Amino acid sequence: MPAIRSSAPADLPRLRGTSPAMEQLRKRLAQVAKTPLPVLISGETGTGKEAVARSIHELSGRTGPFIPVDCAALSMQLVETELFGHERGAFTGANQRREGLVHAARGGTFFLDEVGELPMETQTRLLRLLEAGTYRPVGDQGERRADIRVLAATWRDLRKGITEGRFREDLYHRLSIVELRVPPLRERVEDVDELFEHFVVESCAQAGRAPPALEPAVRVHLRRWPWPGNVRELRNVAQYVGAMTPGARVTMNDLPPGLMRPPPELPDTALPMVFPASEIRIDLPYMEARRLFLDDFQQRYVEAVLAAHDNNVSGAARAAGMDRRSIQRIQKRARTGGREP
Repeated sequence: MPAIRSSAPADLPRLRGTSPAMEQLRKRLAQVAKTPLPVLISGETGTGKEAVARSIHELSGRTGPFIPVDCAALSMQLVETELFGHERGAFTGANQRREGLVHAARGGTFFLDEVGELPMETQTRLLRLLEAGTYRPVGDQGERRADIRVLAATWRDLRKGITEGRFREDLYHRLSIVELRVPPLRERVEDVDELFEHFVVESCAQAGRAPPALEPAVRVHLRRWPWPGNVRELRNVAQYVGAMTPGARVTMNDLPPGLMRPPPELPDTALPMVFPASEIRIDLPYMEARRLFLDDFQQRYVEAVLAAHDNNVSGAARAAGMDRRSIQRIQKRARTGGREP
């Protein structure tokens, strides 16, 4: 059954990170894990949707296996027999009876990755599985009970798929009784250091060498990168660094060439809100509120980049692409509380 992926632990770490976004995700996950409800896990490619699904399964108490199915890899000609099985003689070439993936998941969790790729006819059969808890192998006249927990994941906008006639609305509502969104890495930059160091240590352990330390400039650069490939991209970069860094410290020259080009542009809809609405002073005229906000941002940014460079102004300026004197002016303005030094 080529569409089954390995049931070994996922490549991505289990929900690693201490950012508020990840803390909230873990809290909701723990609440839903013990229920029998279907869960729709949404998120961009590489965010770790399968890691979320595996965590739900591990916390659920179900004793059966975790069966992940890559819906995008299922053969369109044989998708129903892959999922539900078939009887001998059900079609040309069906020389023997075959159990499907639903049967393999009995007592456990059935994880449909990229569920938005399923054809409409199969979506109808899946809806019956969710509503009645039964399924019918191809060529069989009787219904079978399915003792499974269904989880699904998608990077697509299924609501848009409904309006375009590519996804059943009733199936969407059945799958999304609980919906968990896995945040992209650019919305939890606080986790970049921890994740990157974890992957570097992991990579070096496999090679039998001590992991190199990160130069402050590297840390700042990694936090500023938008990570369009999310945690998967971060892991790949860390594996490169772990294998290719010759010395005991990772410098900017040790990063892969792709990370030294200008950051890839992301659509506006993908960009995170970088400040909470509570910080906007709507009690002030626009220009005054704008000035205060920009002053605050400058001071926070300079404090962060200096901290990453052990308060070395020259090193911080190089990493930030700023003039050394600009950093000093912002520092002085922060000390005096004035607009200009």
